[in-house]
Amino acid sequence: MKYLLACAAIAAVAANAFASGDYGPSYTMFKAYTKPDIPNARFQAGDLGVLQPGMRRVYLYTAWRAIMLGAPVAKKPGTDKGLDRADGSAFGNGWDHVDGEDTSADLVGRAANVLNIKADDPAARMIVACPAAADAYAAATLRQLEARPDATRARVDAWLRAQYQVGESCQRAEDARYSYRTEKLPDIVAPQPLPATEPAYWRQLRDYQRAAWQFHGGHYAESTALFDRIGATAGHPMRDLGAYLALRSEVRRAVAAVPQTPRDEREHQAQVLDKRGAAIVADASLQTMHEPARALLRSMRARLTPEARLDELNRYLDDPARDPYALDRLGDWSVLMDDAKLEPLRGQHAFVDWIATLQDCAGNRDGSCAVPARHALERWQQGTKPRGHTDPWLVAALMLSETLTPALEQAALAVDSSDPAYLTVRYHLARLYRLAGKRDAARAVADAALKGKLSPGTRNLFREERFAVATSVRDAGAYLLRANVDMASPDAAPAEDMLNDDAIAWFKRGLAAADMLELARVESLPQPLRARIAGAAWIRAALLDQPDTGRAAADLLARLVPATGEMAARYARAATPAERRHVALVAAVAFGLSADLDMAAPPVTRIEAGDATASAWCSFKPDRLGEPTSFVWRLPATPDLGDATARRAELGKLEQLKTATGTLGDDVLQWADTHPADPELPWLLHVVVMSTRGGCLDDDAKALSRKAHALLHKRWPKSEWARATPYFY
Repeated sequence: MKYLLACAAIAAVAANAFASGDYGPSYTMFKAYTKPDIPNARFQAGDLGVLQPGMRRVYLYTAWRAIMLGAPVAKKPGTDKGLDRADGSAFGNGWDHVDGEDTSADLVGRAANVLNIKADDPAARMIVACPAAADAYAAATLRQLEARPDATRARVDAWLRAQYQVGESCQRAEDARYSYRTEKLPDIVAPQPLPATEPAYWRQLRDYQRAAWQFHGGHYAESTALFDRIGATAGHPMRDLGAYLALRSEVRRAVAAVPQTPRDEREHQAQVLDKRGAAIVADASLQTMHEPARALLRSMRARLTPEARLDELNRYLDDPARDPYALDRLGDWSVLMDDAKLEPLRGQHAFVDWIATLQDCAGNRDGSCAVPARHALERWQQGTKPRGHTDPWLVAALMLSETLTPALEQAALAVDSSDPAYLTVRYHLARLYRLAGKRDAARAVADAALKGKLSPGTRNLFREERFAVATSVRDAGAYLLRANVDMASPDAAPAEDMLNDDAIAWFKRGLAAADMLELARVESLPQPLRARIAGAAWIRAALLDQPDTGRAAADLLARLVPATGEMAARYARAATPAERRHVALVAAVAFGLSADLDMAAPPVTRIEAGDATASAWCSFKPDRLGEPTSFVWRLPATPDLGDATARRAELGKLEQLKTATGTLGDDVLQWADTHPADPELPWLLHVVVMSTRGGCLDDDAKALSRKAHALLHKRWPKSEWARATPYFY
């Protein structure tokens, strides 16, 4: 149906290849923000998970209806696959969508043969310039006519040439939509009737092509007359389509003239078209066209009389007991709402106001949901408390508020576990408990929810809240990971193996090096992640001259990744802070270690020498990633755990450092003075030069590269690394 309604657009998230840098995930990867990650059939039946204010209208209406009806909605969810049709993921009304095999290649190849051109010549594709459904019908017709006993090469070729002319008409119409040219284009020729000496079947096929040529070319009076004649001809192979396509031609003519047609005249046209469509639906011999005709009439009403149609749909949808999916009313309504004046409708229809209130928060970019939150709370407070189901305005108030009043808490606690709104209410109860400082209560709510069977997005949300109120670094580690909901499927849930911004920000600025080491010891975390954490603790300890923490972190990394054992041993033997720092920086380059974490933790392996760069960090200074936000649908603030005093002191020192590229470059140049015979120096100087060619850089990056390049070519001019580094830029 969405194709019939002009295909309403659906608005719906790399590591550096060179030098210092880090990156973070798109938050919507981890929550079902614009559409549920619960299968539509279950969502339609009241399995809502945790609602999001950014969900599209069809989902929010479905949720409003489920909350209004309460638990019994599962017994009467509405038309089967209704939400699939409403959200545009399922079609099937007549010509506007075709499932199945793409048959265009066959038509193109046959057209090329007839036109005596190569199959890859763009001109050959003109035969499939029409909408996909029309092309599929043409391909099916070709197969049928070739199987006829009276089929000859001449007759089939003539049909193909005429079909090519139909394609020209489609292409000309498409070009006219986007062309700004003023010159007159060459005329294209319509297929001509076949002579009376040809069999009736072949003449009737040609009549159909002539009608299609007129229709696609916008000659609606001519196409209507031709299609009407086809529909009135007994035994015509396209008779079933005739009346329907004549109706479609008339609809297209009326819609094309909408900008110049007064509203009352459009209403009269709609009534005439309704009567014509009703005749098709009343004809039992045209049963295959009944549903396409109904869909076409709905499309016509939406385009020709959108104001009246939207008013009709709003009044219908006001009653949640009605089936919103029958005749795809919800899908039609959603499309029409794109151009509707919202404010008057909010005052007339509670469900419109409820949906708009949630979406006001989702679209609010000033950092606050205070206005929609206040409106939701007032609507809940002013309304009568329903019996047998939860008030949707209670749900909205909980979703948008940042303060938990006693009345809200009491009402939230009274929501039964069988209620469709239950998980949404419990999630926001945990969130509001956290914001109120009731951490024990927040933990209890989140822990209880996580014992149940949840969709990946819903589980992520509760893990976020549980992570935010963790009691220790080890406790936080148990809730660190998330599942990417984009990878979810009904058959197999995605693994919880990625980090969201909360974990990344917490690790970057919320932990001292010793705390990182403690986190790396959490055995329930995946081995690659533990190795990455141990590597970060090692780097930071070396930069901060914490030899004990550095040795312990290097030793743990060596146990997790034996290939790093030699570097860990070198670090343990190092006698001075400068030596320890150098070994850790070399290890970071050699094994791609980082002082921070990214959303994924690939296994720690040795990097190819020619691919190594200084990418262990970009900057230790604060950035937007760690800033708290008052969007209630954003991530909670990171937990305050571990040794806060040590963390603040360490960050103060780390913030003074250059990027990893600058730090490594300065270190290597100094190391060349103190250890001139180190065989790693040519390679390291090459790494310094290559690292200055992209990513996060310091102001002196060009000068640093020039120095490293000059030293490399002065001391080791014939080395492989000098040959690999001919230029400093």
